Amino acid sequence: MQLRWPYPEPPRVGAWGPVTSNHNFCEEDYNITTYIAEFVNTLTNATYVIYGVHGLRRIQRKHDSGLFSTLTFPYWGLIGVGLLSAWFHATLKYHSQMGDDLSMFLAVGAILHQLLCFQATPAQRRTYTLAILGTVVPISIYHCWADEIYVHEITFAFMIFLVSRQTRALIKKQVKSEESRKKLGRMATFGISSGLFGYFLWNIDFHLCGYVTAFKHYIGLPWGFLFELHGWWHILTGTGAYVGMALVEYLVTIEEGTTGRLEEGFVWPVKAVLRDLDGVERREVKKGQ
Repeated sequence: MQLRWPYPEPPRVGAWGPVTSNHNFCEEDYNITTYIAEFVNTLTNATYVIYGVHGLRRIQRKHDSGLFSTLTFPYWGLIGVGLLSAWFHATLKYHSQMGDDLSMFLAVGAILHQLLCFQATPAQRRTYTLAILGTVVPISIYHCWADEIYVHEITFAFMIFLVSRQTRALIKKQVKSEESRKKLGRMATFGISSGLFGYFLWNIDFHLCGYVTAFKHYIGLPWGFLFELHGWWHILTGTGAYVGMALVEYLVTIEEGTTGRLEEGFVWPVKAVLRDLDGVERREVKKGQ
């Protein structure tokens, strides 16, 4: 390769001091700058932040809502995931690791609350809110106190399952057109598949680190950046999370019988699907006339 240079020898200790986190991923520490422990893993967290900001901007313009409403909470959670995860990968400290771990509950808890509380009575909303907080808060405390990961991961996976189940049920409830249901169902499947493929790459990065590192050193920089697989986990899960949040936002704010500019304010990959869905809605209206 013409454009290639070898990986530098990283310093023993970076600007943030010795590593104290339990998890240290495959990217070599401080090999680009002494101020960022895992360079690519830190920067790729921008995916969460960018998608979250786009979500907030759409809600402000389209729904005339403030920055703090039930519609914006999932996007704030997504931004929180990006910032706290970037903090962890930049510093590799135990306290920043806890922030990264627990930030996962911010996003999934907010979207689960939005799904459960849609068209619920005030009493039901209180019940759902207490149930989510009564689950997440004790498990978060236990996670930090006992320094364990399994209960945290099982709880997170179960919440993801509930979000997926409730989303598909809401598609059936809110969307009458069978063709539109299929398109939205495929979009939901894309979001889940994106996250699962990211998890697949996460496992390669974690369990086959020696082979991945040897290959990165063989091809050198900057090409080695493309094989920082934990960074791809951030990009893919950020995309999948945005798909889920945007889909739920669309479903809980849908106005039956209206057409045109359904995709306005959304970004890829949601925008393309809803633009196509707009065409379906127009055909349905013409058939009914």
